[in-house]
Amino acid sequence: MRGLTALYALLSILFASAAVLDQPPQDVLGRPTVDILTDRDAIIEKLLATYGDDPVQVMRLLDPENASELDAPRLLQVFGAEAAWMTEGDKLHLRQQGLGFIDLTDHQDLHTACHGPAESTWPKLQYQEKVKSVTKLLSKDEMKKNLGNLTSFHNRYYRSEFGVESSRWLYNQILDIVAATPPGVRLSVETFTHTFPQPSVIARFEPFFGRSSPNPTIALPRIIVGAHQDSANYRFPLLPAPGADDDGSGTVTILEAFRALVQSGFAPERPVEFHWYAAEEGGLLGSQEVVSEYKTLNKEVGAMIQFDMTAYVPKGEVPVVTFITTDVDSNLTNWTMTLAEEYCTSVVGGAKLFAGAGSDHMSWHRAGFPAIFAAEGDPFRTFNPYIHTSGDRMDLADGEFSFENLRTVAVGFVVELGGWVE
Repeated sequence: MRGLTALYALLSILFASAAVLDQPPQDVLGRPTVDILTDRDAIIEKLLATYGDDPVQVMRLLDPENASELDAPRLLQVFGAEAAWMTEGDKLHLRQQGLGFIDLTDHQDLHTACHGPAESTWPKLQYQEKVKSVTKLLSKDEMKKNLGNLTSFHNRYYRSEFGVESSRWLYNQILDIVAATPPGVRLSVETFTHTFPQPSVIARFEPFFGRSSPNPTIALPRIIVGAHQDSANYRFPLLPAPGADDDGSGTVTILEAFRALVQSGFAPERPVEFHWYAAEEGGLLGSQEVVSEYKTLNKEVGAMIQFDMTAYVPKGEVPVVTFITTDVDSNLTNWTMTLAEEYCTSVVGGAKLFAGAGSDHMSWHRAGFPAIFAAEGDPFRTFNPYIHTSGDRMDLADGEFSFENLRTVAVGFVVELGGWVE
């Protein structure tokens, strides 16, 4: 499954009539082309019904050229369980069961570091005026517009053409922001390519004094703000997955924080990076590759915060700025909760996940870096029931999207830890 462009071409020429759907796909090649996504989805649903909802059987049928990859061994750690050898095809079964996992296969060495809290002494808050000046530039309308565009892709599956196209769209939004950068702001942007089609995207504020410290004996550990750009339909990966909350919300949250910092002329004392990871839904694949390279190149990381599912609020509930307290750096989490109480108007709280559950911050945490996780609410009390389905959208009858607070946390985290040179 090196890419699914050919598969989408196949689906495009399947004629979506009742008569056609009663026949195997191979029998309808050459019939009139109906290149409509709803017809593709109807064919997939028909195949799933025919083959007992077995996603592996259906994927083998639709993509026979790459079917052997479904048998490739993968070391998977299902959240809350011990790691076990399974197959690439087992990932499809796990998703159908609603189970998250980490794919450790290619990065087992990253998961051997000490998981205890860092001994760092986190700084006293001192940039209140700077943070407030940046947050005044944050735009809810800009976030809603960007989320609308991001969710317009059929899905953002990391092996599909839509996953690539959505990543390119995101990259272009970042380039548009950079194009309007005030003089003196030092920025770089890159696509971090992977062994699968969808790339991650990294935007970096260079330190005011240059890419290296004025004192060569002093390292400049970077500050990282992350979210994952991909989405997933757990029934079958090619079905619609707008991913508004998971994790379109985190993607546009940190994009808006980045835009406001650029507009403000942010001049940090140390490197500050914004990461939009690919393939989180594939088992933290994108972030693990990034962490592996940083470890290999001895890049210092001072702190990392992940924003995943940052906007959904059930009807009748109030927004809560929530920090996950399991599988994170506890000292940095406590410091960031204090920061959130300083800068946010909503209630700030902590919440637990069961052991081994989380998001891309775990790639950093397990590799020994101080990393934490910010989200929209207690996952055991106000969990969004629409994630990983075609219903993960903004326009919900029984819920709403609140954009205001976690973007402020992102700005505060960056400025207070990255510093600001006058």
